[in-house]
Amino acid sequence: MIRVTSMPALARCGGILFVGLALAATVIAPSRPDADPSPMCGKAGAREWASIRRDLVGSWQIEHQAGFFRLGPIVQGFPAADDNDVLSIAEQGDKLALTHPDMREPMVLQLTDEKAWSLDTSAPYEPVPVLTPDDVAMVVDCDQTNLPRLIGKTSYTLDGIRMDMTYRMMVADRSTIFGVMELIGTGNGVTITASRTVWMRAVGQ
Repeated sequence: MIRVTSMPALARCGGILFVGLALAATVIAPSRPDADPSPMCGKAGAREWASIRRDLVGSWQIEHQAGFFRLGPIVQGFPAADDNDVLSIAEQGDKLALTHPDMREPMVLQLTDEKAWSLDTSAPYEPVPVLTPDDVAMVVDCDQTNLPRLIGKTSYTLDGIRMDMTYRMMVADRSTIFGVMELIGTGNGVTITASRTVWMRAVGQ
């Protein structure tokens, strides 16, 4: 299982999926036999990648949720951001390219078959409750490893420090993506890490 160091908050966006996620974070049911699986369920393989790419092309509103940062021995949680940026996803050969207002270059996204993702709940965060990839998968009635999951990496310089960014994204349905953003860098011998979860919703859907 891939452990992802991040603390999420509940999404504020409307819609049936987000209501279900809120309920799941409060009371985690063992199963949902009456649920309809996400139309993305079972499309995690390379064979379905071409059609998945086409489904994801377009504009997406991204909502930055709560998270935390570590600066050496100092650990601090931070709340969700108030701003909701719009990013774009386009096809780039057999991959996807994500562009964001704060990115100098597009981030290349590709399908990943990593082991199941988990969240490190040992770090401080605000606010609670914690929502995990498995919680999201439960709501859409599909094991997370059977949902399309993407990974992208890039880097940038902040105050003279190189920061490496990794984005992990799980496609819950054709209009909703749950993601985890991680940053890591080293300045003056001190390791700096930051992490938060994000929600992405297709614009116009």
